[in-house]
Amino acid sequence: MKIKVYICALACGILMASCSDLTVGSRFLEKAPGTDVTIDTIFSSRMYAERALVSAYATLRTPITVHANDGTFEHQESGNKIGWDNLDAITDIIQSHCEWGGVYGTYYGGVYSAESENVSPGAATKYGFAPAKEDSWKGIRKAWLYIENVDRVPDMTDEEKAVRKAEAKMIIACHYHELLRHYGGVPLLYGSVDASNSLDVDFSRKTLSETVDYVTGLCDEAAEALPWNVSSADDGRFCAAGALGLKIRVLLLAARPLFNADAPYGIPGEPYAGNVDKIPAGDVPYMAWYGNYSGERWQRVVDACEEFFRENVKNGSPFHLVEPLNRDEEGYRTAFNGCYVDRHNSEMLIQTFRNLRTFSESYHRMYYGCSSDMTTTPPNEGRGYGGGSVTLNYVDLFPYADGRPASYRDWIKARNGIGTLDDNPFTGRDPRLYETVMIVGDRFQNRPAEMWLNGSERGSKSTGRAYTGFMVRKFLWDYDLPTFYNRPANCSYLRMAEIHLAYAEALNETGRKEAAYAQLNIVRGRVGLPDMDDALLAAVQAGRFHPSYSECPLSGDPALREEILDERARELCFEEVRWFDLVGWKREDVFREDLYGIDITLKSGSAEGGDIVLEFSEPWKDVQRYWAREFDTKWYMSAFPSEELNKGYGLVQNPGW
Repeated sequence: MKIKVYICALACGILMASCSDLTVGSRFLEKAPGTDVTIDTIFSSRMYAERALVSAYATLRTPITVHANDGTFEHQESGNKIGWDNLDAITDIIQSHCEWGGVYGTYYGGVYSAESENVSPGAATKYGFAPAKEDSWKGIRKAWLYIENVDRVPDMTDEEKAVRKAEAKMIIACHYHELLRHYGGVPLLYGSVDASNSLDVDFSRKTLSETVDYVTGLCDEAAEALPWNVSSADDGRFCAAGALGLKIRVLLLAARPLFNADAPYGIPGEPYAGNVDKIPAGDVPYMAWYGNYSGERWQRVVDACEEFFRENVKNGSPFHLVEPLNRDEEGYRTAFNGCYVDRHNSEMLIQTFRNLRTFSESYHRMYYGCSSDMTTTPPNEGRGYGGGSVTLNYVDLFPYADGRPASYRDWIKARNGIGTLDDNPFTGRDPRLYETVMIVGDRFQNRPAEMWLNGSERGSKSTGRAYTGFMVRKFLWDYDLPTFYNRPANCSYLRMAEIHLAYAEALNETGRKEAAYAQLNIVRGRVGLPDMDDALLAAVQAGRFHPSYSECPLSGDPALREEILDERARELCFEEVRWFDLVGWKREDVFREDLYGIDITLKSGSAEGGDIVLEFSEPWKDVQRYWAREFDTKWYMSAFPSEELNKGYGLVQNPGW
């Protein structure tokens, strides 16, 4: 049986049924009445064709947790990644304490396998290969059907059709880029598949190199037809800048040691019996590895970044970081607060999560919610299931605002663990800390955040909410009407900060350290951190572990490499970046780390009366993950479902699975 078992079964009705309408202004994706219509009907008018394209847009992945499909929303499965969690929960950033979630059982317990990827109710993996888990194949099919049929639409100009086809190509590119970074090489489709042509389609797995070239080729093709940026009326649509930005992300992924090395990260499996004649024997070792190290792959990233910035200048530089209006902590926080969510800002290159109206319609408030206080308006109904317990390891990546390294342990040792709301281990840090993590004493709903045991935000330890003493604040904000309940749904899939940091990483690896500093400092400067230089780098990286790569003759400064990865963690938390950074650099050391939490106790005073004195505990080790004892390099990539391997249409399992 071929891959058509789960691709071709997505009949034309899936493309047409329950489509979403395209609107402008405050809402991009809005539900329209669902009805089954034919290909002929949908491409008989511009209005219906637009709905078909937006339906394809709605399949794109978002880091925000959505909910199980209850008939309210059209596309849900991609929201149930890792059983409602976020990829940061399998890194050093978050230690989930939701025991019924997918992260806790599947990954922390070490039970993930190829069987976990089979289509079954309740399975929770980080990215599914089959459409019952993710929307990738659905989105790819919808986009190809659009490309193949839009020329029939009578009331669209040829120019409009060319632009919309390019948008559809970017939907395909985004989905394939997701499959690539979770699985390596995958089957590549060059058109829609149905019963009439499935016997003529090659469904076999392709090499990593072929898959990278396929995705970057789609990005280049789309960039040729798309406008560099779009108007506010078309906000949310793909643009050429986003196409070249995605190309940079893919090339960076390909240049890192996981794929770009003189030795593979694991021994690839042999084709199953039914697959032997479907895959050239010479291709088998190269499904998740290039086969060698080449510095030219780093240079390709540099070249792509320079192309991006050259085109941006040529078009009037519409894309740049959202900068603070005032150079003070409030200005820095405000600029960072909205750069990853505000619609039509200067930083967003690709955005998703537009098929809901506001953040309150997502499952995010339930899984990560910070309070169960029913007396507020609106009631804080977030149950705080414990999904977003941030680690002390991550919090201590944020330096002081003057650039000095910060250490919780050093502070409590010097102060005997006693502090106040305004003078504690976390005051005076990088402003992004307070917009990313709920920190004790920071402002929350016009009062200090009560992150001590039995405080309003943390609650008792038995609740699991903020179990580590911290919780996610990013995408929750003040959890009130203006900042959450009524905030228009939108989420960065790719933004300018990531481009600058990708450029910095590639410049470092091609021996251009000073130029790498310049790109790094653009991102640091937005929040008032001092410029990074050799002296500051030595201070902040003192005592840190910097792995060596005998299989990669790298040219970069290891300390600067680590600082760039730290900066990416600080800037891009909860945007599903950290996992791929750790995997791309084969950071087994990080996956084996002990993760820490703290307890904060209200020693005297009260939230109502003030004069609060707090006691900060010694760090304690959190629940140890399976990886701390038994990490294996096979975990770097996902396993293909065993059921799909057994169908014999041409899959090779990833190393170790």
